[in-house]
Amino acid sequence: MIEKLKECIKNKETDKILNLIRENPEVLDLQDESGTSGLLVIAYSGIPEVLETAKTMKQSFTFHEAVVCGLLEKVKNMLTQNPALINQYANDGFTPVSLAVFFDKSEMAKWLLEQGADPNLHANNPSKVNAMHAAVAKNNVELCKLLISKGADVNAPQMQQVTPLHSAAHRGNLEMVNLLVENGAQINLKMENGDTALSIAQRDGHTDVIAFLEKL
Repeated sequence: MIEKLKECIKNKETDKILNLIRENPEVLDLQDESGTSGLLVIAYSGIPEVLETAKTMKQSFTFHEAVVCGLLEKVKNMLTQNPALINQYANDGFTPVSLAVFFDKSEMAKWLLEQGADPNLHANNPSKVNAMHAAVAKNNVELCKLLISKGADVNAPQMQQVTPLHSAAHRGNLEMVNLLVENGAQINLKMENGDTALSIAQRDGHTDVIAFLEKL
């Protein structure tokens, strides 16, 4: 049934997804081959109205599901009962704080960091994404500042040796580029394909980022 859910999501058939989860709410608890639940599959789909409906139908939440859904009180209660959850990887390989950042749960991310979540833990899957990479991907400057204040490594690479600065340059986010450089991002680091932040900005035509990096 979870494969049927994925197919409907792939085809962006919102009505069919809603009908499926209403008629078969158990699909929200089923897991795919990576251990990702139906609820998290829906969360990753980026269809807010479906996720909101799914949240109201879910009878119980795992720790990572609660993080993704922004259920802070549930997360607090779970962490009180089991402090080891703070840096425990989800079945798909991501850390709680990385998930909170990726899903724009800023209050959740801040609270997890205050409880000791490690911003430098990389996903234990091929992406090697950490919380900083997620914040840059979401163009969230405020969360980047928060992560830096908690000791995040601005030069930490994800897959293909992509650093936060490479990603910020690709997105043309001058404020983010400036923030990263001010906090120690090395502008000459290369991706596996040889790209630097400057060459990425040049290829993508981000003139303000180009001008900034060329002055350094």
